[in-house]
Amino acid sequence: MSSAVSETKPPPPERAGAAEAVRLPPAKPSLLRRVGHALGRGKRVRARIERARGRSRLIDATFATIERDSEIGGGILAGALAYRLFVFALPLGFFLVSMLGLVADALGREPQTVGAHLGLAGVVTQQVGSAANGSSSPWVALTSFAVLIYVTRDLCRGFAIVHALAWHRSAALAKVSMRSLGVFDAAVAAQLVLVGAVGFARSESRVGGIAALLVATLAVAGIWCIISLRMPHSTAHWRDLIPGALLYATGFLLVQVFNVYLLGKVLESKSSTYGTLGTAAAILLSLFLFGRLAVGAAVLNATLFERHSGRGGSDGPAATS
Repeated sequence: MSSAVSETKPPPPERAGAAEAVRLPPAKPSLLRRVGHALGRGKRVRARIERARGRSRLIDATFATIERDSEIGGGILAGALAYRLFVFALPLGFFLVSMLGLVADALGREPQTVGAHLGLAGVVTQQVGSAANGSSSPWVALTSFAVLIYVTRDLCRGFAIVHALAWHRSAALAKVSMRSLGVFDAAVAAQLVLVGAVGFARSESRVGGIAALLVATLAVAGIWCIISLRMPHSTAHWRDLIPGALLYATGFLLVQVFNVYLLGKVLESKSSTYGTLGTAAAILLSLFLFGRLAVGAAVLNATLFERHSGRGGSDGPAATS
């Protein structure tokens, strides 16, 4: 009897507590399992996106544009354009300093002050003018103008390559005629004039500056549409180029606000802290944004036109003559 009682006797309380104390928490999933879960969630999200693309033409067009941009390396093309824009901005800065120096001498003002209304070009002009100590030699103007003509043709070819890749997925059709180059030069000059006019209006009145900026945005949309017509664009009509022009103009508005109210003030207050490299990095960032806008506008037009017309990107002439 005593042995039966001892076998059914419960364990002491301290032993029961020890048994509960050694219970371990559930094991965490391994890294491989977490990666598998993440991939599973990614597949489910992609499936939802594909279903949404089937229901909405807007969502489908948006993702088609993103995919086309990724296929042609839109970020790399934007970086290449930013480099060419930077090379274009240097002789432009010297030329503006030289020409504005003549105007400044007549007005009794510094060239940097006269060029302060030119947006990003004004920032470059101020930096070049500081380095050149306000030099306004006619020989500097002639030399910089000759270099400016050469780099402008190189810049125009860069834009033509971007449009050829966006529309035809090949750079073989990126040809620049003299007429296209002349139109491109006039468009660049008109855009600089618009930026200067907006800066002058802003210095006179804040409300007038905002109104001038909105008007200039619409004008920039028209300028970009004209540029796009001189670039490879398959058989698209000018109306087919309006979406990209509106995208570029809207981005131009935002970049101008960034240049005026952020970039310019940072360079004025922090130029001694960050030095020349900081200034160059800030300018390159702004130029990269312009390059991204140019690539995005071309890709958007090509994608929408291909979807509406049902044609492949390799059809149609270069349309740059």
